[in-house]
Amino acid sequence: MAKTTIKKPPKTGPSRATTLILTLLVIMVALYAAVQIAGQLNTPYRVMRAYYYEADDETAFSGYVVRQETVLPSQEGGVLDLNRSEGERVGKGQRLATVYADSSAVDRETELDTLYAQRDQLDFALEQSSGATVAVKLDSSIQSGIFSMLTNLNSRQYSALEQDVSSVEALVIKRDYSAGGADAEALQTQRDEVQQRIDTLEAQQERNARAVSAPVSGIFSAVVDGYETVLTPTALETMTPRQLAGVQADGSASSNVGKLITGGTWYYAANMDEQTAAAYKVGSTVTLRFVKELSRDLTMTVYRVSDSEDGQKLVVFSCDEYLSEITLLRRQTANVIHASYSGIRVPTEALRVEGGVTGVYCLVGMQAVFKPVDVVYQGDKYYLVEPAKLADDTENTSSSRLREGDSVLITAMELYDGKVLEA
Repeated sequence: MAKTTIKKPPKTGPSRATTLILTLLVIMVALYAAVQIAGQLNTPYRVMRAYYYEADDETAFSGYVVRQETVLPSQEGGVLDLNRSEGERVGKGQRLATVYADSSAVDRETELDTLYAQRDQLDFALEQSSGATVAVKLDSSIQSGIFSMLTNLNSRQYSALEQDVSSVEALVIKRDYSAGGADAEALQTQRDEVQQRIDTLEAQQERNARAVSAPVSGIFSAVVDGYETVLTPTALETMTPRQLAGVQADGSASSNVGKLITGGTWYYAANMDEQTAAAYKVGSTVTLRFVKELSRDLTMTVYRVSDSEDGQKLVVFSCDEYLSEITLLRRQTANVIHASYSGIRVPTEALRVEGGVTGVYCLVGMQAVFKPVDVVYQGDKYYLVEPAKLADDTENTSSSRLREGDSVLITAMELYDGKVLEA
């Protein structure tokens, strides 16, 4: 009977020696990580960099911006084109918008705008010589325009940015004309052709476009939100906290043209509890900041404080500045700034009292150095402090003076001035 030969399968895994080496490496890495974690957990102290900081003592409210507003009549039966920018001041009788008979009339108006600009550029080229002085002046104006564009872009002043773009574009074209070398006769021929086309289009537009003029002078806004007729300066004179809390927009107030803001004063009305409202006296001034809306603090006057109702009072603030910048604001959260503070910021747990002296310990080299401070302001989990003065009220200029960038010690361990700390 023939013997059966059994073959061992080929080895596909690592050898025993390789497995042992890998196991030892894993153990070493785990031990190293454990030692590092244990060292961090057992570190008796940690440090935090001291830095300059500004803080405000403020109270937040939710309220409404109120203005004297005139809703403009809607325009139907054509294509409406607004001619004013948001927040632009206009005089009585000035054009606010144009109503075109159809889309072709809109196209003609666009072509007219282009031709007007071209005519101005040709007039400039005819009036100015093509010398280097003119070119240098234009180059300087173009550069200034570009800087203005960047400034308005960074500050999100998009209406001003649009105007800058148009101005720079016109300057560039003038620069081309000044450098083009065309003689006066050729320029005059171009100018006459442009004017002829303008005359033709203007004659057509007289029959296909009508102007919408401002009935009174004011500041233009394209947005009508329905509060124009219910939140008015006159209504604020007698409004109660309950009425402000229940105010609703007037659904019948609408316009595809927009509105005009008249008068030079605007208001901010907010309900607050009696205790908070007691801090505001009619005629006093406060600093108010709209959250995420304006890039500046506003100085406003306390205009009215109502009688108590349901434990609340209606407080009205007034302002006669920045009216063009608040045309789109209505329901707003605002912070009333009571005081502003500045100093070196240190964590709450870093502050200590040693022998009746308030201060913080800083890590200098490997030693703990006590630096006396005066507390300026207490915030959420931090203090604003300044270096304490000497007994004779002079500035401390020694190594015990707290400075920006110092490493402040945060620890529960016992410290004393000059104590050597292990790494």
